[in-house]
Amino acid sequence: MAPMNEGGIILQEWVPLPHDKSDPPDSVTGVGDPGDAALWNDLDDEGKRQSAVVVAYTEVEDRISVLCVERSTRLRRHAGQLAFPGGAREQGDGTPMDTAFRECHEELGLSPGQFRIEAKLPKEYAFSSDFVIYPFVACIEIDELRRCVRPDPVEISSAFLVLTDRLRLPPELFWGNSKTGAFMYPVFRVDDTRSIWGATAKILWKFLRYLARRDGVATCP
Repeated sequence: MAPMNEGGIILQEWVPLPHDKSDPPDSVTGVGDPGDAALWNDLDDEGKRQSAVVVAYTEVEDRISVLCVERSTRLRRHAGQLAFPGGAREQGDGTPMDTAFRECHEELGLSPGQFRIEAKLPKEYAFSSDFVIYPFVACIEIDELRRCVRPDPVEISSAFLVLTDRLRLPPELFWGNSKTGAFMYPVFRVDDTRSIWGATAKILWKFLRYLARRDGVATCP
């Protein structure tokens, strides 16, 4: 675990550590289900690939930080990118929430019972990979993170907390191209070499707006 960075946008960072992924995670039911129990088989995503992520946040001295991961450069998809814990639907996943927390457990060693699940954000689409992404907002205590986060060395290069009040709003906007045409995407710069961009940045922006609505603060741009 890297020391806390008091002057930057990253509050804390964890390097990979081996952990046992064979133990199944706790059931998601009963740990703050936001009321969305839709089955994967009931969702119409027009043949696109399906995935889900956990937008996990914690509070330290009344400041909110969101948990992100840097994906390993050895992965076949999204190698080296910054993302939220989560991944693709697998056989046996009943719901998007099951997928999100199974992947979170595999990537970081965190179980659903350690979270308070608050909400489901609107689904997002990743143009670069043709994935539909279902994001779930969940709160976790900072002590739980410090005690239990174990980034998987195969999938994850590091895990880190981003201070939301240090993010630039509105974010920078760029144009990209896909097989279906041009699209605009936001970019949040994390440090001199790393940025959150694309679908993950869109989800992060939705999360910041969610926090603004929840806390009754000025409208988030």
